[in-house]
Amino acid sequence: MKFLLFILLALPTLAREISFKNDVMPTFMRGGCNTGGCHGAATGKDGFSLSLFGYDPEGDFYRLTEEYPGRRINFAAPEKSLLLEKTAGTVAHTGGEIFLPGSKHYETILTWIKQGAKKDPKGTPVPTGIAFEPATFFFKTPTGQTQSKVIATYSDASKRDISDLAVYLTNNEGAVTVSEDALVTPHGPGGTHIFARFDRFTASAPVTILPPGDFTWPNPKEHNFIDQHINAKLKSLRILPAETCTDEQFLRRVTLDLTGLIPTVEEYQAFMADPSANKREKLIDRLLTRTEFGELWAAKWGEWLRIKTDTNPEKGTALKAGWNYFHWLRDAMVTNKPWDDLARELVTGNGSNFRNPESNYYTMLPQGQLDPGKLSEDTAQVFLGVRTQCAMCHNHPFDRWTQNDYYAFASFFTGVKRKHGSEAREYYTYVDINEKPAKHLLDGREMPHEFLGGGPAEVKDKDPRKVLASWMTDPSNELFRENLANRIWDHFFGRGIVHPVDDFRISNPPANAPLLSELGRRLAKDHKFNPRKLIREICLSRTYQLSARTNASNKADSIYFSHAYLRRTRADVLFDTIAQALGTKPAFRRSTADRAVSLFEGGHADTNNSYFFKTFGQAKRESVCTCETVQEANLSQALHLINGRTIDGSLRGDSKIIRDLQAAKKSPEEIIQHLYLRTLTRPPSEKELTTMLAQLPSEIKHQEQFLKDIHWALLNSNEFLFNH
Repeated sequence: MKFLLFILLALPTLAREISFKNDVMPTFMRGGCNTGGCHGAATGKDGFSLSLFGYDPEGDFYRLTEEYPGRRINFAAPEKSLLLEKTAGTVAHTGGEIFLPGSKHYETILTWIKQGAKKDPKGTPVPTGIAFEPATFFFKTPTGQTQSKVIATYSDASKRDISDLAVYLTNNEGAVTVSEDALVTPHGPGGTHIFARFDRFTASAPVTILPPGDFTWPNPKEHNFIDQHINAKLKSLRILPAETCTDEQFLRRVTLDLTGLIPTVEEYQAFMADPSANKREKLIDRLLTRTEFGELWAAKWGEWLRIKTDTNPEKGTALKAGWNYFHWLRDAMVTNKPWDDLARELVTGNGSNFRNPESNYYTMLPQGQLDPGKLSEDTAQVFLGVRTQCAMCHNHPFDRWTQNDYYAFASFFTGVKRKHGSEAREYYTYVDINEKPAKHLLDGREMPHEFLGGGPAEVKDKDPRKVLASWMTDPSNELFRENLANRIWDHFFGRGIVHPVDDFRISNPPANAPLLSELGRRLAKDHKFNPRKLIREICLSRTYQLSARTNASNKADSIYFSHAYLRRTRADVLFDTIAQALGTKPAFRRSTADRAVSLFEGGHADTNNSYFFKTFGQAKRESVCTCETVQEANLSQALHLINGRTIDGSLRGDSKIIRDLQAAKKSPEEIIQHLYLRTLTRPPSEKELTTMLAQLPSEIKHQEQFLKDIHWALLNSNEFLFNH
């Protein structure tokens, strides 16, 4: 017996059967071999191609073993396989050394070759998900380290530690890093996430790193559920919220946010004179009923839906159709149409682009280009906040969407057709319910209709878009409701809880997931997709009413809403508020609108003022991406405000504010106070007023120009240009 045991122990240990998909492919991913900068590039690298991030394991197996038999794999002398020699850097390799002989990853590939470089047998378990262990990370100070693991679950219910095969990243390297062996190291205080990528899955885990020192939570007053969620997050990070803003700041902020206008002098005086404790609430309720509220949201939706016309039918829809489309949208916003109804009507729009405005959801694309893939991309991005474009060519590298998901979702739109009406500018949208599903790019197979993350759809003898719209707008659909709630939140804070708002993905987690979940739930289930009700709750919250003045603990916070963020106003709103402060009425081309936000196809089509809208970053409406709206400052903006016709030219010509005040026998002091109220929604400080009056020319004929210079300076101040 002892002799037999000795023989058994002396025998070489039999190696585990290596799986190409579950062992070799992840090794390539770990080494960066199948990334876009290496062999995963569209044309490969140095004559060898791998599918980007491993979306095509069958093709990769063929290219390794069969494309050039005997070239990349040497069964007679596995260590001499070109694949291994390139990996080890023993022969010329652009990528240099990747895995050295003796390393675990090198040995995985070597063993696979020794075992015959086999294709995985049918029924080989495949990964179904991955997760961090532990699921969350907490550091009391920005010191120390925690060893993590990444565990994969497979289709046979087995689990495996794949920490040495996952790829790691973080969305804030200044706060935390993750090493190749999954060691989590904090570097600075704050909250962030770490991520692991394996196969087609991405997992995230929140990381909290507390600042050193003592901390006392002040228990600030909470107005509603929003404050409860915000304060819970701030308390966990030891961040103190700002103080509440003044009545003047609140009046200006909420009027801008709800109407796209600044308060008039009369509105300022009435609000400041109101002694009631709930005057902020009463102001919100008044502003929510104004027509300007609906017009402002129509302008935002007009950008998201790309309402744009062109005389060339290859570049856009007809002027009449675009005008009808916008005013249908405007009426929906002004009359407070529930947003689920809005989405449903758009996605299922049929008929004439003249007589059925909602059908322009499909004619906003260049005529004749009803690409199901493009339609599915736009629908996912606008209504679900998901960017699926990556998955058209390969599995998404940092999200859950695969090529299968992309083409199964595109199948909902393969039957959408268009035909000419009685004149060249008119188009009819209709659906052929017998049209076949979309074909997969990789192998050409037809992909049955499936919702994004929602399973298969039953579309037999139905308009697939109606099936899609029903699923999409269901109150239980978290993607739809949280996307809409997040877009609303972004409008009032300058950034979304998920930011950008149309980029929901695992590797871009929400800054406050419980809050976003509750906002979405309330919008859908409590408010029946009535946006005004959710907006009212947001404006009533103490979080919305916080000051922009920071403290030592929240000065660096840019994502947790511990204070009001300074926000540059949109191009159209800025244009309108300048005109309002100057008392002028700009003339718009091809429009009877009296405000820039009411221009049905945006400011770029208004040749009278297009330079302003281009310079200040208004969306061109060439895509549904919110990134088209640019609010960063640049030199051209400063130069235009200083000496362009919008301010300087108006003060020299159309603006009669100061002349009218002088004609009404107002003193220079009264005029200065009026200008401050008219532009900044506050009176001048004693120092400001004293300084200006000391510089006032003694001669009456020069006082008008001096007062115009003050008006010019106020309009060029950051206090006017920013919402704060």
